Amino acid sequence: MRFKPHKPSPITPQALATDLVGRCYGPLANIPWPDRLRALMELHDQLRDDIEDFAFFCEAFPLFIEQLIDRFDDQAIESFDQAQIYANSARQSHRDAAGQWLRDHANQRSQVG
Repeated sequence: MRFKPHKPSPITPQALATDLVGRCYGPLANIPWPDRLRALMELHDQLRDDIEDFAFFCEAFPLFIEQLIDRFDDQAIESFDQAQIYANSARQSHRDAAGQWLRDHANQRSQVG
């Protein structure tokens, strides 16, 4: 009798997101939102280069952001950088909160850049 070798199941977007949160939460936990945004932008670009399946990437990254926000205790948005992160979450309520904050603070945003 012959057995086929076990092939590991391909990773799901949800599993990748959970793994990334496990790896990234610690380094991001105690830094301010502007630094978090910069780090997440770098990670976004790196993952985009590394993940060949664009649809997989487009599903996994927002799930990662959603779970990361949950680990940050889903705080009320208080800055442009934080709103930018929330805007990339898979969770609609995060995106809605980001959009509302950005609308409410449109004048501040134009003064930043």
